[in-house]
Parts: sequence; C-alpha cells; structure tokens
Amino acid sequence: MSYVVLARKWRPLSFDDVVGQDHVTATLKKAIEKDRVAHAFIFSGTRGVGKTTTARILARALNCEKGPTPTPCGECSSCKEVLSGSSLDVLEIDGASNNSVDDIRELRENVGYSSMGGKYRIFVIDEVHMLSKSAFNALLKTLEEPPPRVIFIFATTEPQKIPATIHSRCQRYDFRRIVPEQILDRLIYICGKENIAFEKTALSLIATKADGSMRDALSLLDQVLSYCPEKIDERAARMVMGLVPREVYARVMDAVALRKPADVLVIVREVLLEGFELHEFVLGFEQHLRDLLFSRLSGALEGREFEEETIAALRSSAQRFSEGDLLRMMELVQRFERDLKRSVFPRFALELLLLKLVYLDSTVSLERVIALLGDEKEERPVSGTAAGAGMNTANVTPEKKKPELTLPGTPAETFEPIDEPASEAPFADRVSGETVGDAGSRWREFINYLMNERPNIGMFLSLAAVVGSTAASVELVYNSNLSYQYQEVTKKSAREEIEALLNRFMGAPVELHITLEPASGNGAGPATPSPSADSLSIENEISREPIIQSVIDVFDAEILR
Repeated sequence: MSYVVLARKWRPLSFDDVVGQDHVTATLKKAIEKDRVAHAFIFSGTRGVGKTTTARILARALNCEKGPTPTPCGECSSCKEVLSGSSLDVLEIDGASNNSVDDIRELRENVGYSSMGGKYRIFVIDEVHMLSKSAFNALLKTLEEPPPRVIFIFATTEPQKIPATIHSRCQRYDFRRIVPEQILDRLIYICGKENIAFEKTALSLIATKADGSMRDALSLLDQVLSYCPEKIDERAARMVMGLVPREVYARVMDAVALRKPADVLVIVREVLLEGFELHEFVLGFEQHLRDLLFSRLSGALEGREFEEETIAALRSSAQRFSEGDLLRMMELVQRFERDLKRSVFPRFALELLLLKLVYLDSTVSLERVIALLGDEKEERPVSGTAAGAGMNTANVTPEKKKPELTLPGTPAETFEPIDEPASEAPFADRVSGETVGDAGSRWREFINYLMNERPNIGMFLSLAAVVGSTAASVELVYNSNLSYQYQEVTKKSAREEIEALLNRFMGAPVELHITLEPASGNGAGPATPSPSADSLSIENEISREPIIQSVIDVFDAEILR
C-alpha cells in the first residue's frame, strides 16, 4: 500500500516543527550554535511527544553538510540518509529487544569505529529503561570516557528505571505533555494542508482524547478521516472514538433542572445499551459541566473551539443553575470518577450519583437569607382555620422555601433549596388560569405527582384515605396503625411543603386536614396529641418574638419539647 499515515507524513523535520517542547529545542539549538553539545542525552516523557523525532533532528543538525547547524537543510546526502534510516553514522536501537549484556558489548565494539563520512557517530537507544542491570553496567565505562565524535541519545518513558550512575553521565531533557490547544492548532494546520473539511469542535475532541500525545492525535485523526472522508464533524468523531454524544449530557441536565429522577435512569439504560463505557460517560459529563460553568463566566469561552450555536446552547442550559450549583455538581462527579473503579456495581453507583444531582438543592447566599428573613418579618403567611380538633392546617405560598431531602448515604449539608424556573416548572401550563373543581377528584393524580417530586412524602401520603373534599379543602384520615406515617406528614416542614405543592398542582389555595383514627373502636372522635402546659407556654412565648419566628419559618426549624 502506498498510503502513508498522517503520523509519519507530518513528523517534524526541524526543531521549529516540534510542538510544545520549546524548552528542549531552544536549548539544543543554542548548544549547537555554541558548539557545546554533550556526549550523552536522556530524552524522557510520555508516548508521542517527540523524543525520537527530536533525536533524529539533532542527528541531522550535527551531520548536515552545512553544519553543525540548528537548521539542517534536509537536501544533502547526510540529511536524506538520516531521514530514510539508511545512515551508517546514525544507529537506532530498540532497547526492549536488544537489552542483554551481549547486545551492549556489540554496541561498544561499534563505538570504536570511525564515522562513515559524517561528522559524528550517533547512537539512539529507544526505551532504554528496558536494558538489564548488567547491560547498564557494561555501558558505564563507554559513557564515562566516550570516543571523540560519539554521541548517545537515550529515549525513555520511564526515566526512574534508569540507574543513577547512568543519569549522572547524561544531560536529561524532560518532554512535557502537549496541551490540547497546541495539538488543536497543529491539527487545524495539517487539515488545511491536506484540504480536509472539518468542524473545529471535532478536532478539539481529538486533541483532548489524545491526552498530550501528538502522535495519538494524528492517529485518531486518520481513524476519523477513514469514517467520514468528506468532512470531519463532531458526531462522527464522537462515534469513532466511543464518546457519548453531547445531546445525552444535555438531557441529563434537563432532568436535573426539572427534578425528573426517572429520566436520568432511562438515560443510564440507554447509554449502556449503546455500548458506551461508564467511565467514558463520567469523563464526558465532567467536561460538559466544565463547559456549562465556563459559559456562565464572562470571557471564559472566548477563543474556545465551540461553534456559536454550541455556545448559545450551553449558556441557555447553564442559566438554570448558579455557579455554586455547578461547582458542587462537578465536585460530586469528580469524587465519583475517582471511586468508580472500586465499585462492585458501577451501574447502580452511577444511577445513585445522577439521582443525587436531581435532588441536589441550590446554594443560597447570605444576602438571600437576610432578604428572606426581612420578607418573612414583614409578610408572614396566615395560618388556615382549623376545621376541628386534631386537624392541622396552614396556607403556604408556592414561593416558600423547600425543606431538605437527603438521600441515604448523602451528607445533609450537600442539599439546600433550589429555585426552579417558573417557565420550566412541572404542571405550569396546567395550573395557569384554570378553574379547579372538587379537589378530591384529583387527589390520586396529585399523589402520582408527589411520587415524582418527593417520593418519600408521596409514599406516606398515599396511605391516607380521603373522607371528604370540596373545591378548597381535602380531608384525610389515617388508620390508627399508621401513626408513624401520620406523624411524618403532619410535621411542620412536611405539612407546609405538601400544601405548597398541593396549591401549585391544583392552581388555587386548598386546605389540607389530616387526622388519625383513635386506637380503640369506641366511636370517639379523631385522636390528637395533647400538648403539655409547658410546651404551650413555650410556643406562646415564641409567637411573641417575630425574629425567632422568622428564623423558624425560613430554616424549617422545629421546637423540641
């Protein structure tokens, strides 16, 4: 086959072509200009960052017929022989397969021969850390007293495995991982030269996936180009590289914003059915949250690789969350990504993470709390009129702060109230301007709504029986053996939240009366706890302190008796 892959075709031919390693190339160029070239080098760094390529450029620079020069011509016979790998003065040795002491002894014999026309004899040993201990020892004497015009270049991805005695006889250059922005610029340049149509977001995905390796980036570009030779777009790049589409993450954030736990579970199932790795899904979700956060920060997306419509979509989605919300989500996802590999049941772990995000409440600033305190002090909700003994009533506006909901195993301080946008609130279209009939006729529908919004409260409330209802009230009775459920739903915080959700669902104020049947069947009326004189006295005292009452209302505090 005559096709040459891009990683070989676009291998750098000069120091200036090497991407992201200016600290190395600039030093080598100065050393050549000043004739201060060392006799041994260690080039260390991760795969595909230019170690062997730089060694070949250095070899051409030293043996060029116009040199030594930091800019080899590439036209002379010496440069062409080095490029083709046929030079007798430049030997490349694979340390992984030539790692015995006998191989090094043979190398030592070759070192003594004079050059075959070049100015230097250069020995490049790739993956030098694979040499055996005895092979390193056999190399020590030659490194300490090398023959004139002999240079060793050792390339390695694991410099810590090279003995200190070798290190002390060499100059070490550490090649850095190439940042995605530099890889992206190089990919754009190559695509322009190759007349390849592309979307910038697709090349950005390749640059990020390459993880600092230019060679990996060019290999991925070749792979994607094979699938879509006409134009490289983001969707094709994601499919070839096994990355989850951006639309999936947008759906996750929609479910989080609208508090729809069932939707995130469906998304997890779809991701697995499509064959995506859960770890890749989490990494992509981290990146999506980062993009959402940056879209809320002024100037953070300037100069980025996104198309205009992508930026607009990110900003629209991010408006539903505060910067604090996105930061807390990112912290949860990053912690989960670290723990995922230790999970025995990774799918359930991911589902639990997404459910936590759905139920995650928004941060509230101190200024907002102070404002709420002031509002509560000036405009306190008026309690509803009790219909009878033991009937707990309260009218609460829909803007009332929601109580905490803590999932099992989740720190309580993680969850604070979130303000849902009115335009996206569930049932917003239904309740707007409707005339409500008998509230009891829609009670079962309201229970289903609660099961989605607040499953724990919905489960407790579903066990009560509707014994009476009008357009403005619903009467519930709990069986005597359901006293625990009765106590849970009649707590101050739970009762206020239930009535707020009920008013919102029905589209009008609806009073909720809840009673508990007596334990005995003697026909007595509904039983209610009889408060002590001390507790009544305390409540009376608090009722005369508006500031304390405001704090209790805002933070859903309870009086402990």
